[in-house]
Amino acid sequence: MRKKTLTLSVLAAAVTMATGQAQAAAFQLAEQSTTGLGRAYAGEGAAAENASVLGRNPAAMTLFDRSSLSAGAVYVNPEVDVEGKPTAGQAAAAGIAGLPTQSNDIADDAVVPFFYYVQPINEQWAAGLGIFTNYGLSTTYQDDHYAGPVAGKTSLTTINVNPSIAYRVNPHLSLGGGFNAVYADAELIRHSGVAAVANPGLGLQPTSEFVRLAGDDWGYGWNIGMLLEADEYNRWALTYRSEVDLTLEGDYASAKPSVVPGLPVGTNGQTVPGKLDLTLPAIAELSGFHQVDPAWAVHYGIMWTQWSSFEELRALGSNNGTLFQKDEKFDNSWRVSAGLTHQLNDQWTLRGGLAYDQSPVPEATRSISIPDVDRTWYTLGATYAVSQNLSVDAAFAFLDGGKVDVVEDGFAFTSGGDAYLMGLQMNYQF
Repeated sequence: MRKKTLTLSVLAAAVTMATGQAQAAAFQLAEQSTTGLGRAYAGEGAAAENASVLGRNPAAMTLFDRSSLSAGAVYVNPEVDVEGKPTAGQAAAAGIAGLPTQSNDIADDAVVPFFYYVQPINEQWAAGLGIFTNYGLSTTYQDDHYAGPVAGKTSLTTINVNPSIAYRVNPHLSLGGGFNAVYADAELIRHSGVAAVANPGLGLQPTSEFVRLAGDDWGYGWNIGMLLEADEYNRWALTYRSEVDLTLEGDYASAKPSVVPGLPVGTNGQTVPGKLDLTLPAIAELSGFHQVDPAWAVHYGIMWTQWSSFEELRALGSNNGTLFQKDEKFDNSWRVSAGLTHQLNDQWTLRGGLAYDQSPVPEATRSISIPDVDRTWYTLGATYAVSQNLSVDAAFAFLDGGKVDVVEDGFAFTSGGDAYLMGLQMNYQF
């Protein structure tokens, strides 16, 4: 059997819904375009500067009178450090075995790609295809970390294939909808750490894999959008993307002896079938665009994510018995953003943006696989028009994440860090 890591990444990646820790709240990703990154994704559903608007609002395809293509990627460089606060007993066990308690740069770098194509059909209808991601996570700790039972590798990768169609009802109203096919691949690995030192009768080493869970699945959902145009200079968008239910099926293994009771369930290192149910949350967004004069445009947006659907991570065996369980109990969260676009001349367009992301992770269930915090975005971007048909976008963002305390299964930590995002995108009109 092919070994699939259930990267149960608790999901919190790179075209997997990718990535890590400090992009948007929890394991959500906002990086659906480089154009939008330059203005902190403010007004993303109403701006329609190129085909990448399809990632947020299918209804905006009615604004295109020519076939358009956009493709690119955002490089995400999170810098998240986690300092362990061991108890006296944990510190003694870690000292005996020489186990580290400090981990630097635990959130892995990632490249988040995207592709969009919009095809006008006639004056009322348009169709398009988007390939991108909304969620993902990847965090990695040392194999011999003292807190191995809660530290380790956690990853979630997703990709969303999103065909869409749009219809112009009248000069002021357009409606759109799409189908979402989401592929997810996940992996979760935990090690024994100080548990091996404190319990020598288990016959484990600190690097022994306490849990290895891996799996993948396809899930399906839908999205709808509305575009309201007061005139060509003032637009508003309202969009909704449904939740997607996944059952990640793959393999489970634990070096823990099977005769030792409790979770996680031990398998003596043997691999057994395992599965994990995961719901990717629904998203609703309101955004606005206003061309206040020929050189300046204002953008703003507010996004709501239904994180309350993410209550726990529970891995089940072939008999539906629980192999691994962790409470999450996330809260719904909000993201607000504002941005400016300045048309400098015929070739250069400049952007800037500011956003605030609210963390959905309650203090009581915060984990070091997702040491999530509220964060503030500061972004800059530009477009260079190579010709009438071809343009190139570049953008940079700094995400200020702050610090947070984490207490998980008897281990205590302080976590903090920031992230740097850099994006490139090509746009072509046929």
